[in-house]
Amino acid sequence: MKPMDTKGLLSAFFEAENKRDWVTYRKFLSRDVVWELHSQQVKTIRGIDDYLAAIREAYGACGDTFVCEALYRSGDGTRIAAILKNSLGDRSCDIFEFSDGRITKEYEFILNG
Repeated sequence: MKPMDTKGLLSAFFEAENKRDWVTYRKFLSRDVVWELHSQQVKTIRGIDDYLAAIREAYGACGDTFVCEALYRSGDGTRIAAILKNSLGDRSCDIFEFSDGRITKEYEFILNG
């Protein structure tokens, strides 16, 4: 996979998330995706169905959206680190790993202050 491919995929993934287009969003995730969320505690979500359930629950009925403030891609394009800021001003650092054109792992670190 070319490095540009994963950057474009991640941009489309973010767009689907902000639109709450869960059908499109699902297409970017591998079946065995792992989401490791680092906040006050570490929570690990495994598998596409649990990932989608967790993200939908996280948003609930709120209309929060986010922007990508910075994006850093590994030389081979298989990893991308993104600094995200939501509409409330909260930031996270998310590291995505890709394989076969899909996200296989996400490490999300909630940033304070």
